[in-house]
Amino acid sequence: MLGLGSAMSSPDLATVVIACPNCGTRYQVPYATIGAAGREVQCAQCSQPWHAMADEPAPEPVEADRLFTPADEAALDAAFEAEAHGATPPALPAAVPIDADHQRMLDEIRAAIAPKRKAGTVNALDPALLKKSRRDFDQRQQKIFKRLPMARMRRTARLGALVALLSLLLLGFSLRSDLVRWFPSLAGLYATLGLPVNIVGLEFENTKTLTTLRDGKPVMQVTAKIRSISSQPVQVPPVLVSLLDAHDMPVYEWTVTPQAGEMDPGDVLDFTTEVNAPPDAATTVRLSFTDPHGGTNSAPTPVKAP
Repeated sequence: MLGLGSAMSSPDLATVVIACPNCGTRYQVPYATIGAAGREVQCAQCSQPWHAMADEPAPEPVEADRLFTPADEAALDAAFEAEAHGATPPALPAAVPIDADHQRMLDEIRAAIAPKRKAGTVNALDPALLKKSRRDFDQRQQKIFKRLPMARMRRTARLGALVALLSLLLLGFSLRSDLVRWFPSLAGLYATLGLPVNIVGLEFENTKTLTTLRDGKPVMQVTAKIRSISSQPVQVPPVLVSLLDAHDMPVYEWTVTPQAGEMDPGDVLDFTTEVNAPPDAATTVRLSFTDPHGGTNSAPTPVKAP
């Protein structure tokens, strides 16, 4: 009986008190839970983890008459004797139930030393929230880059290049006549862009044809008006008259020198010429100036039959 009483007062069955170093909350736990080497625990009050240490408690002196009642000792003696003789031992006294405070303390200790669940990964976040975060981050980066000196220099260079390009286009449009006069090869480029250049300063108006019979032979008469569209006096070059077939190919051509050698701005000059026995294949008439830099052509005019 004495040996059993000593076993029940061993350190494994004793309790120790540990205290949280952060908030000071105290816990009474079994010594076997902490052990001689200590253990990592976490406070249930403030969630502060720490390595708890506990000194081995000294066994408390227990009086034999306070450990077991006379009835319990008699039951134990009967159990030992029955076991020695092979008989069925009587039922032992029921275990003393754990009170509510003790159970609550054990639950708190288990919760404190239980492993914590790891935080969710980034992939578990809401995709819409991730997209918004990336967009906000990109906007902040763009604002930072725009304030950098190199970014300002690039913006200034791009603006300067744009202004220079617009200036060149404006000059090329307003000075196209002079440019074509200096560089005749540019005339085709302006014509492709829908901006034909009249470097002669003259144009044809109201071109007409009339074919009649004279002495029994056909005679074609071509009339037109020459207008000066230049802002200064211009020389009137010779006029090339071309008879074209159905495929706009010349079948007969001749040159006529107008009566006036020079025209002032806004002047209008009558132009008349004729040809005897025009080719039968001629369907239209085209007038053009024989300017060395490229003259201005009139629109093809249909030939009127006699």
